[in-house]
Amino acid sequence: MKTKENHRSKISLLITFLAIFAVLATMVSTVIALGSSDFFIKLSVGCFVILLFVMLYVYIYFFNKDLFKHKNRILLYTCIYIILMIVVVSMNRLPYLLIPIPIAGMLIAIMIDNRLGIMTNILLTIVGLLVSGNGIEFFLFYTISGTLSCLVITQAKKRNKIVFVSGYLCIVNIILVVLVNLYQNGSFSNFNVTDLFYGVLNSIFSVIITIGSLPLWETLFDVSTPLKLLELTNSDQKLIQRLLLEAPGTYHHSQMVSNLAETAANDIGADALLARTGALYHDIGKLKNPMYFTENQDGVNPHDELDPAASAEIIINHVEYGVKLAIENHLPKAVRSIIKQHQGDTLVKYFYFKAKDNSDGFDVDENDFKYSGPKPQTNEAAIIMLADCTEAYIRSLPENKRNLSNIEKCIEEIINNKFAEGQLNECNLKIKELPIIGNSFMKVYNGLYHERVKYPDNKIGGNEVVDNNK
Repeated sequence: MKTKENHRSKISLLITFLAIFAVLATMVSTVIALGSSDFFIKLSVGCFVILLFVMLYVYIYFFNKDLFKHKNRILLYTCIYIILMIVVVSMNRLPYLLIPIPIAGMLIAIMIDNRLGIMTNILLTIVGLLVSGNGIEFFLFYTISGTLSCLVITQAKKRNKIVFVSGYLCIVNIILVVLVNLYQNGSFSNFNVTDLFYGVLNSIFSVIITIGSLPLWETLFDVSTPLKLLELTNSDQKLIQRLLLEAPGTYHHSQMVSNLAETAANDIGADALLARTGALYHDIGKLKNPMYFTENQDGVNPHDELDPAASAEIIINHVEYGVKLAIENHLPKAVRSIIKQHQGDTLVKYFYFKAKDNSDGFDVDENDFKYSGPKPQTNEAAIIMLADCTEAYIRSLPENKRNLSNIEKCIEEIINNKFAEGQLNECNLKIKELPIIGNSFMKVYNGLYHERVKYPDNKIGGNEVVDNNK
């Protein structure tokens, strides 16, 4: 408990320090940019900057409170803001259409949150407006262009869509330039064609810098972007290939868990791509001893020759080894956390009760048969825990009992048990979302175990050949 409180106090101090630093950096930069302006102008600009940050803090507190829990994201946000703010201030003497304000909003939209990206874009637009002395055209152009950029950039989840995003933003900027010129001049008589070139250059340059710099931000701040997660889901990834070759049962189990988790995450509004990716890698720790896990066994169970405590240790250690592999292979922190949390601190019941049966009356320490935790901290990790248990249990059912009615009962029982055990206490799942997750799992199993048409024996599997031309 004290560790958690100390962690929170450290994060609070970090937030306070970074907020003060960001405010001071903005104020100093704007004052320098204003040059020989009147003292009261500088004072008013400084007050506006403080008010803008108060507004931003209030917005984050009400709509992005989770940001305060992630130290690396706070650092990421502050760095992006300060760097782009310095760029905006230092370029204030150039034609306003060349200032790459949308970059900050797009980076934050991809790596943290869409709405926060839009708010940051508006804040930087106002700072740029205060410093440059431009009119309403500056505010209109960057508010609209930046907002649309934040919304559209998240669609660039594949590299081949970057061209589409750039083209779309070029069209938006061209329209905005035309409208701004009409607003200023009232006609096309004084239309400046150079402005069109600047607007197109701004959109292309902003998208290229945003997408091109993502690997740097991912590495420096250990964040997972949609592009990074999509790359990790490719079947040619090293760890996925190893699972397929060395632990094929675990590979197929993970694929099924991935389908279940992605469907459930979509239905409750969680991060479906993170759930899908985390599920694919959640059991990579089984690569150490694949034959000690049921799904990889072929009639021979090496646990039959082991003491229950030794067996439990092998099973439990797959989580720690999975985290070790994830670190060695540079998987994002969000995926590593899922690997660490997907078993929570559950009890390996089979070997625990087996040890009790063999104990001859001696006490068996339950803690020796528990995963080390922590319990799932995010909705995605919790969904993967439920999907993992569901898939493993249903796979173990005899073939004649794998019908939709039994599967539905199993899913309900597993979710209720995990809830009763307190494994879902530390994530943000709501009680009303648990039935939705159950229904999501059923959607997947409905596709697998739906009733099929029964063909007559003399047509399929008999001696006669089906004539497809009849």
